[in-house]
Amino acid sequence: PENATVDIRLAGLETAFLHSAYSGSTALWGSEWTQQFAFNASRRSYSQVQNYELFDTDAASSWNLFYATVGNAAFGMARDASADADAYYRGIGKLFLAWDFQLITDFWGPAPYTDAFKPEIREPKYDTQQFIYTGILANLDTAVTLFVATGARRPTSNDLLFAGDVTRWNKLAHYLQARANLRLAYASGEDKTARANKALAALAGAFASNADDADFTYPGTANARNPNYTFVELRTVFVASQYMIDMLQARSDPRLPILFQPILYDSIKGTGTSRKTYPAKPNTFVGHLAGSDVYPADSTVSIIGKFFSDSNATLNIASYSDQKFTEAEARLIVSGPAAADPVYRDAIRANMQKLGVSTAAMNAYINARPPLASVANPLQEIITEKYVANFLKTEPWNDWRRTGFPVVPIVPQAVINTIPQRIRAPNSELSTNGVQLAATGIPTGEDGMKVKLWWAGGDNK
Repeated sequence: PENATVDIRLAGLETAFLHSAYSGSTALWGSEWTQQFAFNASRRSYSQVQNYELFDTDAASSWNLFYATVGNAAFGMARDASADADAYYRGIGKLFLAWDFQLITDFWGPAPYTDAFKPEIREPKYDTQQFIYTGILANLDTAVTLFVATGARRPTSNDLLFAGDVTRWNKLAHYLQARANLRLAYASGEDKTARANKALAALAGAFASNADDADFTYPGTANARNPNYTFVELRTVFVASQYMIDMLQARSDPRLPILFQPILYDSIKGTGTSRKTYPAKPNTFVGHLAGSDVYPADSTVSIIGKFFSDSNATLNIASYSDQKFTEAEARLIVSGPAAADPVYRDAIRANMQKLGVSTAAMNAYINARPPLASVANPLQEIITEKYVANFLKTEPWNDWRRTGFPVVPIVPQAVINTIPQRIRAPNSELSTNGVQLAATGIPTGEDGMKVKLWWAGGDNK
């Protein structure tokens, strides 16, 4: 059909964004580059992502998803839900449009924004990241206003995320406002205290507990599985990284057996009838050295835990735990480590409760964390714990680019001399919009992946 009602289009927009854009391969690139997991095979079929290599075709797949699929759908919903009765649908469209552009600019920096979704403009100009963030925050402000409208009709079962609960959509919009403001705290030319205060103000209307989390559920049947199922159960080359296993073990973190599965064998020798297996001790966890050219047998290295990789595992999109880490960092900026400390501990507790850690183990771990006022770098402690809590999400890469934490080593076979700072230009833009792309001044090949984003180029001291 040339046209469809916004009611019919809502489920498709949600699924495209939550399942494919926010939680797809692009999100996993950042998780892999910050060594939450590692690639355990001689080589990928195409780009060697584990070594920071990306082709322009890889970038194009994600670029097209963000613009042609998700962005176009969100823009169309915000435009077409113009009647007062459709205010909630318009708010959802504005929210996804803002969130989609945050992904775009966080991955690439400058991008078409003002000229986007205008088919008469064949070569859309690139706007700066600073300009795009102004638009992101404006759309979120509009969404918040629309979610408290009166007399509008609510979505029902066509809303696959919140089942028409507009109060929860409003909380999610406030959560995104806080995240966007804090993202800019260390940007060049920004006032970090002012941005932190704006984040805290937004959090007053955001999540109140884990019960408010945005969780996307899956039946677990064919074509309706958690996206991590494909990466783990069907392709066991995605395994625990040695870096993260070592971190969790050094901190005696009780989340280790939830995030990863113990190995089955210490070693496997021989093949065919002469094959011998040597069972491992119970609860033994082994990670793969990211980027190494030594590849242990599948059963001798830990894989992703079933909490995250079962076919019907719930996919968390936005969490109260992440929100509390945002608050902890904002309070650190505004009021110092003593004020941030109880919020930081609440963030850890919320994540552990979400994962089902026992109360005794949770309390022991949290009580063992030193006071933030006593550590050399309290921001490092906050971001390190946030890194664990945001397992298999893109936020750890965003936080690393903003703060430099956690301190992740460069892989031994890296094709560039740094963990990537951004995704390279897509071939679709190189071939059809090269003049506007060149005007950004950012190299279009892998050298462009070394250039910091605007919000990553300031002072986080």
